[in-house]
Amino acid sequence: MRKRADDAAARLAAIVESSDDAIVSKSLDGIITSWNRAAERMFGYSAAEAIGQAILLIIPPERAAEERDVMARVLAGQTVEPFETVRRRKDGSLVSISLTVSPIRDRRGHVIGASKIARDVGQQRSLDEARARLAAVVDSSDDAIVSKTLDGVITSWNRAAERLFGYRPAEAVGQPIYIIIPPDRRAEEEMVLGRIRAGQIVDHFETVRRRKDGTLIEVSLTVSPVKDSRGQVTGASKIARDITQRKRVERERAAMFEEAQQANRAKDEFLAMLGHELRNPLGAISSAVRLLEPMDAGSERAVLARDVIARQTRHLARLVDDLLDVARVMTGKVLLERQPLDLAEAVARHVNSVRATGKMQDHVVSVEVQSVWIDADSIRVEQILGNLVSNALKYTPGGGRIAIRVGPDNGYAVLTIEDSGVGMQPHLMARVFDLFVQGERRLDRTQGGLGIGLTLVRRLVELHGGTVEAFSEGPDRGSRFTVRLRAIAPRPPAEAGRRTAGWDIAARRILIVEDNADARAMLRHLLEAAGHEVHEASDGRQGLAMALSLRPDVALIDLGLPGLDGYEIARQLRASDDRRNILLVAVTGYGSPEDRERSLLAGFDVHLVKPVDPDMLAGVLARR
Repeated sequence: MRKRADDAAARLAAIVESSDDAIVSKSLDGIITSWNRAAERMFGYSAAEAIGQAILLIIPPERAAEERDVMARVLAGQTVEPFETVRRRKDGSLVSISLTVSPIRDRRGHVIGASKIARDVGQQRSLDEARARLAAVVDSSDDAIVSKTLDGVITSWNRAAERLFGYRPAEAVGQPIYIIIPPDRRAEEEMVLGRIRAGQIVDHFETVRRRKDGTLIEVSLTVSPVKDSRGQVTGASKIARDITQRKRVERERAAMFEEAQQANRAKDEFLAMLGHELRNPLGAISSAVRLLEPMDAGSERAVLARDVIARQTRHLARLVDDLLDVARVMTGKVLLERQPLDLAEAVARHVNSVRATGKMQDHVVSVEVQSVWIDADSIRVEQILGNLVSNALKYTPGGGRIAIRVGPDNGYAVLTIEDSGVGMQPHLMARVFDLFVQGERRLDRTQGGLGIGLTLVRRLVELHGGTVEAFSEGPDRGSRFTVRLRAIAPRPPAEAGRRTAGWDIAARRILIVEDNADARAMLRHLLEAAGHEVHEASDGRQGLAMALSLRPDVALIDLGLPGLDGYEIARQLRASDDRRNILLVAVTGYGSPEDRERSLLAGFDVHLVKPVDPDMLAGVLARR
């Protein structure tokens, strides 16, 4: 009997010792008589420190009266049901507890002490508060937050889910998640659950869900696994955000972008066609003017008329080039073909060329150049010079002065063009490089131009990594334009200069394939006048047949031909074993970098843009 009693006492002691609640006993005079491990953890005192001490060791002074009341009830044989109070730890900090106090009786039933069970409610209260805050956040969220079991049964449903999907919590909780998943998306849900079971998070997954009324809604889903205290996945939490409006805006933007792209492509195609259609007559006029040069005009008026036609043809050709180039430059479609270039030599050459046309005869033009080399595209530098010099001539009255200077300055090549012309208002100086901006326009339009030349200058200078600035002290005080480009080390003179072929070359058999009758006729007469044997075709199929039968030395082929375009003619000729050596020259109004690349890929050796300079054409013919 005694052994069983001892065993029971031992079991009871073990239960007390292993309890998560602090269990303390004391005598009626308040002396601690037992102190379990949980009490050590809760109050900080070891059993050796606490046993034998007064219970007031852990009671704050202001709670002493509370303790007397509790003991009075215990002495009366009453159990004090759990009540919340505060006790003091060894380190002086306070701990909120739930306290139950029971009387301890002897064998005769007399109360001899008290047993206290204390549970830390501060941690529980913090946990409850955190849970309450989390629940409030979930319920007030603008995003739908839904939880479900691993077999897809909904276990929670916040207000936003009610607004988004139309089901009340009472209608949704306990139902399968498939009430909001369209039938064609069920496999997608299985994939998501598979990843959740593996402990993975599915982040920002865009999909479609179904409302209570049957309508579909686009959502972005984030799905996370819900785990128990052992880390086992027990369910899933879904956050769904309505992205219907965002997706609609994205689709509208994509449609607008595609429309803009189509409009841009249409614009590019229009400009290319415009260039082609304008350059065709220019090519014919240019060839006709050159054809007249060696002839005895017979009168001064005829010579004047010929010079006017030549001059205005060059002017119109430059306007067409600028118009098409500014469109390409503004959209970043110009690629530079850089090479070492002496800026001083380029300027001197350009000025001499302009002088030869007579455009400078009414102005006092001074040129001061010092050799300075740059890494630049020579053709684009010529465009920069042409527009700046033309601008100075245009806005400087006859008798005015124009000073052109080139020289090095702290690692830069500096070009300055200064005139004594009409000058600029301050507001114009700030916008002078903007597209279509010009000085004051008069009814007579004596200055002419389209307002694109200086825009082209700035874009081309910036493409070279340089800067261009405009300055004027005001109306009638002249203007100064300054271009700064990074200088490079000087290059030694070339061993062999570029040879100008002229028209003193051996006769060639030449085939012209051109659908514009005037351009074809003028080019034929020009070549025949130089002693060449010339044949012509007016469409692509005829041109290919003649090229295969005649075996010409050179074929001058337009690209935009009826029947068969120039690209296809070149490809077929290059595919013919005995026609591979024909010099194929594209002579066309299409002059973009893309057009040039496409013609070279098709098999052309040279790409010339109308109106073709006769001396340049002669240089090409000299290759055969």
